[in-house]
Amino acid sequence: MAKKIELLGVYLEAGGSSTRVGSLVRDTGSMVHFDIDQSYIDLGQDRPILSSALLRIGDEAKTVQRLRWGPMLSGGRDLPPWFLNLLPEGALRELVNRGLPTGKTSNFDVLSWLGEDLPGAVAIRTEEALDPDLQRVRETAGDKALIRFSLAGVQLKMSMLKQGDRLTFPATGRNGDIIAKLPSEKFPFLPEVEYTSMKLAEAVGVTVPSFELLPTESVHGIKEEFLQAGSQVLAVKRFDRTDDGMRVHMEDFSQVMGVSGDQKYSAANEETVLNIATRLGGGGTKPFLQAARRIAVNLLLGNNDAHLKNWSLWYPVPTRGELSPAYDIVAAYVYDHSNEMALKFRNRRNSEIIGLSRFERAAELCGIPTERARKEIIATVEQAADEWPTLIRDLPMPEGYRNKLVERTAKLALTNEVGVTFMTSREHSC
Repeated sequence: MAKKIELLGVYLEAGGSSTRVGSLVRDTGSMVHFDIDQSYIDLGQDRPILSSALLRIGDEAKTVQRLRWGPMLSGGRDLPPWFLNLLPEGALRELVNRGLPTGKTSNFDVLSWLGEDLPGAVAIRTEEALDPDLQRVRETAGDKALIRFSLAGVQLKMSMLKQGDRLTFPATGRNGDIIAKLPSEKFPFLPEVEYTSMKLAEAVGVTVPSFELLPTESVHGIKEEFLQAGSQVLAVKRFDRTDDGMRVHMEDFSQVMGVSGDQKYSAANEETVLNIATRLGGGGTKPFLQAARRIAVNLLLGNNDAHLKNWSLWYPVPTRGELSPAYDIVAAYVYDHSNEMALKFRNRRNSEIIGLSRFERAAELCGIPTERARKEIIATVEQAADEWPTLIRDLPMPEGYRNKLVERTAKLALTNEVGVTFMTSREHSC
């Protein structure tokens, strides 16, 4: 039988309505490309945003050009990078591949399988000439506990439903409202370390979603083997889902930049992150300062794996982007003792040498008053030095990790330049 052209419809389920954006097409030669519907283009200023990469803010004519001929529409042997970034990585991808009833694990087929529960408000729906085996499985899967959702990142995590203090894997394997981050054999006490890191970030003004630690006994519907490495899970409220089950669109910075895979480490730097946050996250000083505060906190915490997929734009209003709440803040230094940052800052990755001048230069590049940026970073570091030493003692990060983190702050150019210490007098005397 001759191979048929396969078509996946791309929809946005944002703002309480469904908008067809276009089609992902896999032709008979297995080439894939994305076509945007003219009806979506014709929506003009009422058009819900699929990606800010398709926008030229303030210039509708150039936006229309991007919608018709932009790089996001170019074809290739695989999905365009924006859609590749919707797929899970690492352990979750392995579980998805293992559970695919047809055994067909190409990115196009996996996207079709997961298409109703992807990050943000995008939905991918089979519309024409789908492989008959996969079509049959989709129609007969019913309520089997197969993984039908996607979450970014290599850490094993599950999309779950929260009912009181109970986390339940949905019967359909999709449409959860909580991201449950599970214990790790490789990284002991990872949920506790991330919880502590997020609490410390929140204490100095970093915007974060709601989150809490729950005992592993509260998790139901997944295999016990996924819970054996620790006693707690980190439950993070999905900010791309509302309390009444509606979707809120979002996209990570790898999607905005049109890169995928390990390019999340190499395609940009911290200045790029600040520029995207400023231009596309609402404009003006406020998003720049929030992003700069997050970078300062990452430096203080040793969150050295903050790559492009750890930053996102968020669309609570479907026609306007803003910087999303922060997520995946982890003091990775307590595990690897490395000061090498995921993204360069003024051509350097060593977090120990990053000082105020780099933030000032980034502010200048983004059109933000340098003195305003300097004051923000100084205030953030001073507040952290005031609050963290006491706060961290009551947080669940193990004492050995906590001591390593506090000791490291004394070596940072940022803390020395501001003139603060994170050690109490008792710690100095030990």
